[in-house]
This record gives sequence, structure tokens and C-alpha cells, in this order.
Amino acid sequence: MATKFDPMELHVPRNRTALMQQLQLLVGKGNHRRWCGGSIDSQKLPAFVEKMAARYPITRSTRGRVYDRKCGQAVVHFIAFPMGNKVAWWLLSDEGWGGLADGQSPDAHVARDAMAAEGHITFGDYVLLYATKQEPKEVTGTNGAKPRRFLGTTSTWTWKLRTEIVRELRAGIERCCERLEYGADGGAGRKPWGVRGMLSSLRERPQFSGIRSQVLALHKEAEELWKVRRPLWCARHPTLVQQYRDTAGALIPVDEILKTRLPKMRRLSVYGDEPATLRRLAFDAADALAAASDGEAR
Repeated sequence: MATKFDPMELHVPRNRTALMQQLQLLVGKGNHRRWCGGSIDSQKLPAFVEKMAARYPITRSTRGRVYDRKCGQAVVHFIAFPMGNKVAWWLLSDEGWGGLADGQSPDAHVARDAMAAEGHITFGDYVLLYATKQEPKEVTGTNGAKPRRFLGTTSTWTWKLRTEIVRELRAGIERCCERLEYGADGGAGRKPWGVRGMLSSLRERPQFSGIRSQVLALHKEAEELWKVRRPLWCARHPTLVQQYRDTAGALIPVDEILKTRLPKMRRLSVYGDEPATLRRLAFDAADALAAASDGEAR
């Protein structure tokens, strides 16, 4: 008889970017479009996970999931991630019986379709979309002709900054430019600020293809806005102009950003060599709560 796998031993993604990648892969490549999710107090996590494990086959091995899929049964994944004293969670399912697409499922009435406009998965500033993007393509030449290269369009699942976040970032860049806040990139213990700081922070975001395109677009907008104000900034800072000459008040060109400052996303190890578990997550939260209570008592 097979040993029952403890659902509290399910692994937790190592960081936010790894979490986002895992959600992207499950929804896209895995076709787990049906989902539900939310957040829960850390101390309530064990009971909640046990309830989900009783309802859905979230502890199945890879081999077991292959078998389930052949039998028409749903493949279901449970993912959780710490968010302060809360735990964000997602339950993702394909179209088999017993999953979220099954009308008899206990949670079918709250399940969403990640493809639908009202059902997109969101996480912080980001939204997971089936979006169109441009990518380089090449057509082999005939009769000795050189290959022809061009930008083609393709559709894929990717993360993007939510519309309201892009709006806020654009407004912040415009405000910095209007105030002639050239600022600094930050680093070495210094705080980023001004238009340079905003652009530097953008480059620190996870560079999924959708986000990367938005970040480049915001850099181009900033470049155009600052080009008009740079002479005014230089007039106010003659000492810096004398010191830095042609580079005084200059932003890093978008072409250089693209080549050297904005690497493409690579496949990450979702859980790492020594992955944390849901049990560890709940234990750490309980430990932190006990320490806070002890501090208040003193």
C-alpha cells in the first residue's frame, strides 16, 4: 500500500519571480486555466491545506498525474507563498473530472478561467495574460539569396504590469521630468530617486517578456520627456556640466539599456536545492507570532 503524502510537505517557491514563473508554466504550458485563490492567515494554513487535499489530488506525483490525465481525471496543483503574516494561495486545475472545471467540484462556483478578461491571475503589480508580442524571425533565402530577418508577432502567456501600475509609473516619470529631478540610479547604499531612480527600479522588476516590453516603452517615453528638460537642468547645474561635459544630465540610451542593462528572463529553479515546505512556512509564521506576543507582554 502506498504511503500517503503529507500535503504540508508541498514545496514553496523560493522567491516571487520563481512563483510567477511557476504560475505562468502551469497556466500556459500545463493548460491549468481553471483556478481559484486568495489569502489566509498563516496559523490557519495547516487546516486549510488538509481541506484542499481532501477535495483534490494536490499531492500526486508526476507519474501519478500522468496516469490521472490518461484516465480523464483532473490534475490539480496547490501553490502557496508567504506575504507578511498572510499566505497567498492558488489552486490550479486542468479540464478533467473532479477538478475546478467539473460542475460537481466543491469550488466550481468560485473557479475562474485565466483566459477570460475577468479571470486573469494577478500578483502584486502584475497580471498574467495571453498576450501578443513581437520577436525576431528569419526566412531562409532561395537561390543563394541571404536570409530575410523581420519582426513577427506571436501569442504567449506572460506577465505584464497592471494597467493602473503603468499609469502610476508614467505619471511619476512625468512628475520627475517636470521638476527637473534627474536623480540617481542608487546602489552602494544610496537611495534611487528622480527619473534615473524610477528607471533603475523598473529594470529591477522580473523581466518576463510582457514586463520587459513595458519597461522599454517607459524608458523611451522618459527619454523623450527628459530630452526637452535636460537643457534646463544643465542651466541650473553648471558645475556638473563642467565636470561631466557631454554626459551631464544624460539618461542611458535605450539601445544600451536593451543590450547591457535588461537581460532576458531565463528559466529559474522554482524551489532551489533545499526547498521550504508549507509546514516550514506555517511554523515560521507561528514562531514569529509567538515572538511578537512575548515582546508585547514584556
